[in-house]
Amino acid sequence: MQKRIFLRLLLSAILFTYVNVVFAQPAWTINLLDSTKRSAKFEERKLGSEKMADKKFTKVRHIFQNNYTHFNYYYNAHNKINAVIERAKAQQKDDYTKLLSYYPYSLEGTAAQKIELDSVIYKATAGILLHDLRNDWVDNMYLLMGQAYFFKKDFDSAAATFQFINYNLFPRKKDEDDNRVVGTGSASSSGTLSIANKEKRNILQKLTAQPPSRNDALIWMILTLIEQNELGDASSLINTLQHDDNLPKRLADDLAEVNAYWFYKQNIYDSAAAHLEDALSNANSKQDQARSEFLLAQLFETTHKYDKASLYYNRASQHTTDPMMDIYAQLNNAKMMKGTDSVELKKGIGNLLHMAKKDKFESYRDIIYYSAGDLSMQLPDSAAAIFYYNKSLRYNEQNISFKNKAFLQLADIAYNRKQYKTAYAMYDSLQAGDTALRSRFDEIDERKNALAKIVEKINIVEREDSLQKIAAMPLAERTAFVKKMAKQYRKLNGGKEEETDNGFTPIAFDNNKNQPSDLFSNGSKGDWYFDNAAMKSKGSADFKRKWGTRTNTDNWRRKNATSSVQKSDVNTAPADMGGGDMDAAPSKTDSAGVTLKDKTGVKSSADDKTAQPQDQTFEGLMANLPLTPEKLTESNHLVALSLFDLAKLYQSSLEDYPQAIRGYDESLRRFPDSLYNGDIYLGLYYCYTKLGDTEKAAYYKNLINTKFASSPSEKILNSPAGGDAAKKNVAGTKQYEAIYNLFIEGKFDEALAEKKKADSVYGNNYWSPQLLYIEAVYHIKQHEDTAAIVILNNIISLYPKAPLKAKAVKMVDVLKRRKEIESYLTALQVTRAKEDEVIPAPKEKLIRNDSNLIVSPKPFYDSSKAVVTSKPAVAKDSVKTVAPLITNGPFTFNTANPQNVIMVLDKVDGTYINESKNAFTRFVGENFRDQNITIAKTAIDKDISLLVFSSFANADAALQFLYRAKKAAPDEVSWLPAAKYSFLIISDANLGLLQNNKNLKEYKDLLSKQFPGKF
Repeated sequence: MQKRIFLRLLLSAILFTYVNVVFAQPAWTINLLDSTKRSAKFEERKLGSEKMADKKFTKVRHIFQNNYTHFNYYYNAHNKINAVIERAKAQQKDDYTKLLSYYPYSLEGTAAQKIELDSVIYKATAGILLHDLRNDWVDNMYLLMGQAYFFKKDFDSAAATFQFINYNLFPRKKDEDDNRVVGTGSASSSGTLSIANKEKRNILQKLTAQPPSRNDALIWMILTLIEQNELGDASSLINTLQHDDNLPKRLADDLAEVNAYWFYKQNIYDSAAAHLEDALSNANSKQDQARSEFLLAQLFETTHKYDKASLYYNRASQHTTDPMMDIYAQLNNAKMMKGTDSVELKKGIGNLLHMAKKDKFESYRDIIYYSAGDLSMQLPDSAAAIFYYNKSLRYNEQNISFKNKAFLQLADIAYNRKQYKTAYAMYDSLQAGDTALRSRFDEIDERKNALAKIVEKINIVEREDSLQKIAAMPLAERTAFVKKMAKQYRKLNGGKEEETDNGFTPIAFDNNKNQPSDLFSNGSKGDWYFDNAAMKSKGSADFKRKWGTRTNTDNWRRKNATSSVQKSDVNTAPADMGGGDMDAAPSKTDSAGVTLKDKTGVKSSADDKTAQPQDQTFEGLMANLPLTPEKLTESNHLVALSLFDLAKLYQSSLEDYPQAIRGYDESLRRFPDSLYNGDIYLGLYYCYTKLGDTEKAAYYKNLINTKFASSPSEKILNSPAGGDAAKKNVAGTKQYEAIYNLFIEGKFDEALAEKKKADSVYGNNYWSPQLLYIEAVYHIKQHEDTAAIVILNNIISLYPKAPLKAKAVKMVDVLKRRKEIESYLTALQVTRAKEDEVIPAPKEKLIRNDSNLIVSPKPFYDSSKAVVTSKPAVAKDSVKTVAPLITNGPFTFNTANPQNVIMVLDKVDGTYINESKNAFTRFVGENFRDQNITIAKTAIDKDISLLVFSSFANADAALQFLYRAKKAAPDEVSWLPAAKYSFLIISDANLGLLQNNKNLKEYKDLLSKQFPGKF
């Protein structure tokens, strides 16, 4: 063994004899541990790094120092770093239904392994201090140290380490001055700025040693800057390295990777995809490559490049070792919308259904059918979507997230179809605690609460109508029908059938006891269900698939028996949704058309009229029928009141005005004398007003004024608060102003919630076109075009003279053609220019301009004849006074300098800043075509944003533009409160100072000194 080791060392010595060391190490030494801080035992001992000044660096020493540093320190520290990353990868669980994170690990996962990373830093430090600093592994040890700081999220220390490598480990020639400038044009063959260094390594060096780490440190420096959110500095470094001739080719993929990350962090997904595609070969393993391909496919899908997305989903499926990634890659590829044509969508649905038939995907059928439902909604084909969502629920056993998604889609479809009972059942089936529902939790809760009241009233009406219908039957028919109902209830409750044999039991003549037994039979015990494990397992799975998880109690089939079970376990859709459980028997109906299942609906607070009868015997059921005039009157009164309440709920809770009108009309048709002191006419007036039907609104207004004069309804109709939106109480006005500001500041969820509360109290009396406009802009940003169109139509109908009406009309037209416009833009073939490509400017046609001609000077003799004036130009200039410069703090104002106009926006969300920029871009284009005015966005801090109009020759020119922009602002941005913006003029120098010191008040004081009373 010793002989073998000796031979290896000898061979290494011979090889390294012929190695020319190109990278001379710097001539600095380290004295991290001052002798005064050492213990007495080690006070006189020197570290290996301290001995380098006293010892020659011979080839033998070079070999031994390299081997010691490499195998005793670098090897162990490098393995520890890799182990930290692998553990972080194992901890991260990717959600393939969402855009993946860029890296397969999180820095939170690596930073949690602080002890391991501290060990790496300790190993690297020891490897440097205990060995000669002239060995070839010092730069690699420093790089490991910087990486350890990076993974600890100690970015300042990481940046300092990488910067140390960048400067101190820059290769220098022997006896070269240490003060050499790093980053010059002379080091590059093309003359461009170069900060990287050439790596001239022979074949032996490439086989036996790691590459120098200085260039790697530059890549890690970019990563550190990105994590510190110093995106500007990171961009400069990326751009420099992209044009650096000295950057080694081995780092081209690394640079593309961090460049893609830079774009990814800013949600610029098209550019991120372009660079990530170049960096795919940089993956450490097949699984990492598959994950990068899956992310790349998602980026292409996000940017509507479906062909490329499909290509990389296929590659990810082929390369991955994770079955979940394989499933989702094939799933996403199957539903790739390669066009907006319905044929393509149907083809995607067909691919999904083909997947569902394979045994390989049996456990994922719930996800597959849900995806098929989503594609059906894009056709749009809601009937097919209902079928697929129900099939998703049928095959879903434990996947709560997709079960909630399916229930939510079914609920939304039923809600939009105005099938409110079904919608309530679906919303009520959602399981709380699912974080995926967080964004819609308030909306779902509000809808469910409103629908609960509506379903309660619907059930009362249906129940009382059914009871009256049964009571109107002939006696014999009614008796037989009620007996049949009592029998069905008894059967549902698990009771025994009534004895009908009157004590007589017929004698059976088919006695088989004398038949011979089969001697070779092993008995029928194994065929009995409960003795057969396979049949029991299959039966249990089939039961859960069909019924969900049920407690082991009596009457488990009854609807109210599921109240103790988690709501998400109800995985079968109601009959009226189409689809449902394909194996379930149809719901039982009686001869009067009454569905028995519907009689177990939501309980009513009105004497518990909608619940199942407590006494379900024949006598108890007969007692509930309105057979007497008194009971019939009571039943009719309950129906009339429920119809009126139902119409009011449609009006106030759901704002479903057509449905509310139908409810009021039904109440008037069935109970024309129940006018509720004019309230029913008031409701009809309000609904027709909301729908813009002024003729019918005037009709019901006249009925109230003539038939119900001096009634509460007439007072509400004609009162200042109810009839004139311009005369409002202070509380309502302040409440809507607060809502307005919430929208402007970007607190959308809070604004929407507060507006709904306020609308339930005040209706539309306190709306304004500005409030409705900014609410519509929010919905447009969220791609909720239907909601936006409804709000814009309210502006058009309620405020026909408002300046925003024209904008609302134009936006409605654009929104209706949104898909057409997006399809056109998607179909455009835009070729991405190469980064190094120089695009020549187009040659403009020259137009003769005599004013630019060079005029020959007049002959000299003419000037001698000129008469000298009494006021020579020099004398005139000498008496000219120069206005003193005004200063305030660091700011200085010179009226002769070029100026910009800035629009200062205080706590305005980015959505409305963009809208303001668009508005003023149109304004400048229409009114200042002859001037080259550009508009740019910037910010002072998180609250104060700026629109910069640049630039103007001097202060006077800037002021002229400011006055016109300020005058036009109430029309151009009429939806923006005047208190939210102001206009100022500022030079480039002062703008830079303002962005640094963020002292806007100090600059305003400067303008007040220069232009008293104008700012």
